[in-house]
Amino acid sequence: MTAMPTVTLAAPTPMAYPVGPMGAMGPMGAMPMAPVPVAFQPTLLVPVAMVMVNVPSPCSTPTSVPSHASSEMVFQGSLSRQSTGDATATTATETIADDVEGAVAGSVWNLSQRHKGCRLVQQALENCGEAERAMLAQELKGHIVEASRSPCGNYVLQKLIQVLRPQSCQFIIHELMEDPEEVCDLARHQYGCRILQRLFENCQAEQMEGIVHMLLNEASTLVCHSYATYVMQQIFDFGTETQRRKLCNVLLASCQLCNDEHATQVLQKALQHAPQQVQLAQSLVQQLPQMAKGRHSHQTVITAMQLLPQEESERAIGLLSQKVNKLWASRYGRLVVKSIPKLYQQCSSMTRREAASA
Repeated sequence: MTAMPTVTLAAPTPMAYPVGPMGAMGPMGAMPMAPVPVAFQPTLLVPVAMVMVNVPSPCSTPTSVPSHASSEMVFQGSLSRQSTGDATATTATETIADDVEGAVAGSVWNLSQRHKGCRLVQQALENCGEAERAMLAQELKGHIVEASRSPCGNYVLQKLIQVLRPQSCQFIIHELMEDPEEVCDLARHQYGCRILQRLFENCQAEQMEGIVHMLLNEASTLVCHSYATYVMQQIFDFGTETQRRKLCNVLLASCQLCNDEHATQVLQKALQHAPQQVQLAQSLVQQLPQMAKGRHSHQTVITAMQLLPQEESERAIGLLSQKVNKLWASRYGRLVVKSIPKLYQQCSSMTRREAASA
């Protein structure tokens, strides 16, 4: 390496600064100059060259491993790590489930009446085994009706119905049927209607026969109720053919039901699942123009038009065409017009404002 030349810097001449009582050039003005030596020490930077040196490893001869053997080793290693991780996760989950179950056992009903407590009970029902669920369910015996009406308890009861086997839900059905009027009252209840819906969804039709019988006795009023209408729709979704036929006969017997927005939702289900679909659609023809403007009933009109025979369909189109301008101007009637090509051709070029003023 070539030596760098030496550079010598001369020290500067000492300088004098005026100093007063308050510091340099203070309020006292200039004072006698006192020499203050300032020394500078020069620093010389010398570049250093970086040299890479190859140092042989202690074992310079590589060991060859067949490709299939290396793949197997990697696969086994990944399986080992995965199994260890799965075992750890499973153990943690089981521990949490045991802790939750332990905190809930013996206090299911008390916890079910509180916001945070009902969530804890639902979590326990979701994570514990079948035997543990049955034990927790026993703590709700005698409280089914009260839980059905509870703002918090109804969620616990819904979860219980969803996770139990259908046969294990029989005690819930028995408690609800102890009072003949209780089932219909629950169907009209904001929370109780949810319990009946979950029972329809998760229990066998044979288990629900008694409840369906009670509901059919008051079907003409229940289908018009804001909450009970959802329960009555479940009969068409999950009931037997005989039960669907009986409910459809109730709808056929009362033409005024088509004027109720809640009842028309049941009519829609009947047009989809009832044995007397065509007969029901024919009974609605005269009321279709009025129903076409409703929030729920307009969909019933569209479904009925698809079921009508040719002759009845032409008659219905004639009735709707008399109100086509008003239908085109309305939010839901417009959807009915679009579903019928003959009506759509009459007013497709008009705006809503033009149709309303026509």
